[in-house]
Amino acid sequence: MTIELTMLAFSIVLGLVQLVLAAQAKNRQHGYVGSLPARRAETASCRHSGTTDRAFVNFQETFPFFAAAVLMAQLAGRHDWMTVWGSVAYLAARVV
Repeated sequence: MTIELTMLAFSIVLGLVQLVLAAQAKNRQHGYVGSLPARRAETASCRHSGTTDRAFVNFQETFPFFAAAVLMAQLAGRHDWMTVWGSVAYLAARVV
């Protein structure tokens, strides 16, 4: 497995961790019953719930492009310093 595919796998794990953190923060804020979809006005969110939510939404916006780029490089057989550093930089930026 190439370094790029390894970074893609770690990014998937990071996305799952962010999903769980965002869900737990929302559940802590509203409780499990309050987290169910309801037809009522959105309640004010606490600082941590909003931060984890924004981080996960940002991950959802950028991950498909990263996955497509890694898979294109894999299919094209192109593995050089740019693809390696690009994939490492993406994962490092998502962690930070």
